[in-house]
Amino acid sequence: MSDRDILIRGGTILSVDPDLPNEFIGEVLVRGSKIVAVAPKIEVSPENVEIIDATNSIVMPGFVDTHRHTWQAPLRYIGTDWTIAHYAEAMFRRFGPSYTPDDMFVALQLGIAEALEAGFTQLFDWNHNLLSPDHADEVVRAHMESGARTILGYGQSSREWAALAARADHKSIDAPSRDIERLRKRYFTSNDQLTQLAMAARGPELSTLEVVKAEWEQARDLDLRISVHCGNGTWAKIRPVQILRDNDLLWSNVTHIHCNGVTDEEIQMIADSGGTVSLSVEEEMHMGHGHPAVERVLRAGIRPSFSIDTCTNVSGSMFALMKAALSVVRGDSNERRLREGADPISLDLSVRDVIEFATLQGARANGLDHLTGSLTPGKQADLMIIACDTVGMIPLNYAAGAVVMGAHQGNIDTVMVAGRIVKRHGKLVDLDIESLRGRVEACRDRLLEAGGASLGGWVPELTGAGAVGDGAVAAGHTHSHSH
Repeated sequence: MSDRDILIRGGTILSVDPDLPNEFIGEVLVRGSKIVAVAPKIEVSPENVEIIDATNSIVMPGFVDTHRHTWQAPLRYIGTDWTIAHYAEAMFRRFGPSYTPDDMFVALQLGIAEALEAGFTQLFDWNHNLLSPDHADEVVRAHMESGARTILGYGQSSREWAALAARADHKSIDAPSRDIERLRKRYFTSNDQLTQLAMAARGPELSTLEVVKAEWEQARDLDLRISVHCGNGTWAKIRPVQILRDNDLLWSNVTHIHCNGVTDEEIQMIADSGGTVSLSVEEEMHMGHGHPAVERVLRAGIRPSFSIDTCTNVSGSMFALMKAALSVVRGDSNERRLREGADPISLDLSVRDVIEFATLQGARANGLDHLTGSLTPGKQADLMIIACDTVGMIPLNYAAGAVVMGAHQGNIDTVMVAGRIVKRHGKLVDLDIESLRGRVEACRDRLLEAGGASLGGWVPELTGAGAVGDGAVAAGHTHSHSH
């Protein structure tokens, strides 16, 4: 954080603040960790301010990811030809249980750095490989040393998730870990830290009602938000959202991830509860979760957030995710009109909408929209500057359109979190990339050997994970009978 004020001058402002114009040439004044002014012109004393020239650039809030399995970063892109069954086999059975505490630190260091470089100033780390208290401690250390605004979602271990994927009866699934209580007491004593704690719950699709209730009660007792997967392909046949509602667990502080397979009625239940939704559109289409639920949640009045999910299958690019969501919605709506015999004459989703989902709605899903998600005076200075001086970005005619359709992370010049610059002139500050590369490659090589895997397009042979969907449906029938 600079000792002086920082004035970002001359850029095109995309504030995502409904009380400000959609986009305008202007200035942003940062004092300490906060934004103190956003206006076309801000008068300052030159001796008291550091000026960042944002001419020919876009200034906007940092991206917010509401669900990423960051521990998988050393295995990025290994699963680009996998389905969700291959993913479960590889990550939960073969690789996850072999991680050491140091592997977790290295993985989180890499994964969070990747997010910062790509313009994410806020990340919900949905961590389901906390194999021991030592593993958890190293994950917390990586978060707190990263410089990012993060939420550690406590999600049990890969061994637990392998068991969840394989068992239809769920009778021996462990109760919630008590280690989350230790973490809360030791590291997360307040709710205004740069790194916070949340519950990454297993949910009705994967565990008994008793376990679901116990995790919800634990989150309530610890004052934690809850994030839960639901609507994952055939797993959704149990109607997981209705199970939550019928047991008075459909709380407003719950974020529902994916929602592909849940019914329209259940989506309306989420809307009525005041809960939030996280959509991993790109990953969902590749891995077989079902058709993305963007249009359906919008029809229910929900403004969704976005999430990368896993870098084993897709990139960590919000630009790609925004384009994917926009393409799905526009493609579906245009096709309906064409089937009706009419040419499309309007669009159901705008580039400004998806930018809002990628920023302000993400902060809302993480419970932090009062602090971040828009360039609003009084909020934290979590922002980025996108350079528009390349041939693919000039001339700048419509900033929101350029962000969604033209920009990529190589255009991101500057990233700031809580007033501290973490990326400048296109490079992360305070990161020795070559040292990190060596540690990451050593971690990857050991994991590949432990998992019987190889580089260059390896696809795991399916064992118990191949029946993930059938097992979940069987469990779902058991749940359904119990209600």
